[in-house]
Amino acid sequence: MPGLVLAWLAGESLIIYRSYKQDHRPPMPGQLLASSALFGVLGFAGSMPSLTLLAAALAWGFDIAAFMNLAPGMLTGGTGTAAKGKKEAKA
Repeated sequence: MPGLVLAWLAGESLIIYRSYKQDHRPPMPGQLLASSALFGVLGFAGSMPSLTLLAAALAWGFDIAAFMNLAPGMLTGGTGTAAKGKKEAKA
């Protein structure tokens, strides 16, 4: 279970970081509630001995996917193709 708690905390941190970085405000309560519900379901599934490793792998997989969504802007300093698409959409 500690792996799921750490994955949940990492996921919440990614949501908070993204919200402050992109929108310059705290995240909406629904964003945090939805991710907490997802990790709650994974925690419930992880309480079954046969699904513990699968639940932890899925939890960290969701965190990695969220990080990969943030990574292009962080690694390229906002000059990558993802950043250009956002700028063009706003224009």
